Amino acid sequence: MENFDNLTPELIEKFQDPTWGASQLQKIVLFKCFDNETLREIYKLGTVNLIKKSAHAVIEGEPSRGIYLILHGTLSVFKTDPVANRSHRLATLEAGDSFGELSLFDQAPRSATVVADIASYLFQLESEKFEDFLSQIGDSQTAIFYKTCAISMSERFRALNSDYITSQQLLWKYALRKEDADTA
Repeated sequence: MENFDNLTPELIEKFQDPTWGASQLQKIVLFKCFDNETLREIYKLGTVNLIKKSAHAVIEGEPSRGIYLILHGTLSVFKTDPVANRSHRLATLEAGDSFGELSLFDQAPRSATVVADIASYLFQLESEKFEDFLSQIGDSQTAIFYKTCAISMSERFRALNSDYITSQQLLWKYALRKEDADTA
């Protein structure tokens, strides 16, 4: 754990406490299958880093390195439109939010850029350290972790499918209204 510029002693103490860290990791859906002791051990594997205002936490297209949990601060997620070559803000993330979960499964390049809106503190868990940890905790616990991941991903796919259908219905509704207005 490192770089605690401009923080109160209370926050620094929190960030260094594995029990507090475990309670924060519990907010990550993929980690809900772990008990508090396991989460404390996972928290000890990571680092806490300061991301200064307007600095990039991750950059779209760069190699994936691990998962991040926002401990303090606010960041924005941007995705580049390849046609217009412009970035669009997709989301704002706050304390308790995480990003980079997919890097725990593959080494595909980052799919978006994450920028600090204000000075922010992030917990980072490198994927290699997490893989080593999984190999040490046993097959049963590892299987439960991956089942939790599969359930989470299926829920996300269902939500995306629903959002896609809704967006298509709205597009057609708008297109038909425009067509009616053009022919009138």
